[in-house]
Amino acid sequence: MVKKLVPKPPRPKEPNIPRAAAQHMVAVEKEPNKVDIGDLPGATYFIADGTQAGLPTGAVVHQDCVATYLEKIPPGEKPVVVYVARELQVLRSLNPIINRKDRVETILDSGSQIVCMALREALRLGLTWDPDIRLRMESANQQVNESVGLARNVPFTFAEGFTVYLQVHIFDKPAYTVLLGRPFDTLTESTIQNLPDGSAIITIRDPNTGRRTALPTIERGKMPKGGVVEGEQKF
Repeated sequence: MVKKLVPKPPRPKEPNIPRAAAQHMVAVEKEPNKVDIGDLPGATYFIADGTQAGLPTGAVVHQDCVATYLEKIPPGEKPVVVYVARELQVLRSLNPIINRKDRVETILDSGSQIVCMALREALRLGLTWDPDIRLRMESANQQVNESVGLARNVPFTFAEGFTVYLQVHIFDKPAYTVLLGRPFDTLTESTIQNLPDGSAIITIRDPNTGRRTALPTIERGKMPKGGVVEGEQKF
């Protein structure tokens, strides 16, 4: 049966959201103000030149895609809600010194578009954050956990002389302590070598100096006491 087409009244003006996000949201008509983080431009980085407050000259600084999106919204325009939806399925981690305070088990997850940290760990490390930059994490069973804010320019030291500054989304009670997502892989051009005994080595590159460093990864949940890996090389 062919339905007769009749003129329709003009549709209300669409919210000002990225084209890719609008396409993604066609099937979610009940939530017109929702955008998946995967539809935003990817994370980038810059080298500090001494004019940025609190950053040493030459510091390698990650730029968060959510913060970049929100900062470009015109004054008075309501931003859409940014969601990140995925399950954590990783087994390896590193133990960098974070905020120059302590070594912390940090999970490697190249499938995540962001860097995240548990609220309790952010408090322990003495971080501060911007409560106006938030996103929502949606699990497979549709439970939603909203971040409390974005900690800016947090130093992660992976070896002597190898520190990068990351933008970290803070969540209350996530399934990890710290998670290093794709921005870390992009910034450091990381590669992973899997060994026959089941262990793995990650090689990262300082984009400022070109220096490459190889680090042993740790099985998730097997962080040694004191946060020091047996046989870890000092650089």
